[in-house]
Amino acid sequence: LQEWELVVLGKLKWNLAAITPHDFIEHILRKLPLPKDKLLLIRKHAQTFIALCATDFNFAMYPPSMIATGSVGAAICGLQLDDGDSLTDLLAKITNTDVDCLKACQEQIEAVLVNSLRQVRQQQQQSNPSKTVDELDQASTPTDVRDINL
Repeated sequence: LQEWELVVLGKLKWNLAAITPHDFIEHILRKLPLPKDKLLLIRKHAQTFIALCATDFNFAMYPPSMIATGSVGAAICGLQLDDGDSLTDLLAKITNTDVDCLKACQEQIEAVLVNSLRQVRQQQQQSNPSKTVDELDQASTPTDVRDINL
């Protein structure tokens, strides 16, 4: 059965060895001057952003390398480990992408996160209206895909 599946896939010219944004994370992180103790946290945040991008059609036209780079940039900015535009310039140089395209991608990723967090807050308010507005206004970046309610 598996041999026939391979024959069918070959005739349809389907490439099952697709490259995903996750394939780029390690390469990008290795080339960035980041504190070693923060790498795991940055990686988890970037993976969460990539998972969010997979649920939004606006990212369908971005190449996987751009989504990965934007996710790493958004993770570093969200953790406040960056020093301004130099991070974006360095990321663009590492992946050989246009700085403006990278900024646009990163801004879209951050917007998707904000919308996702807003939906979570609304669901929490509906399920538990006794929480105060101050408790719900404390924004946090989810560090695990399971923390995202879509």
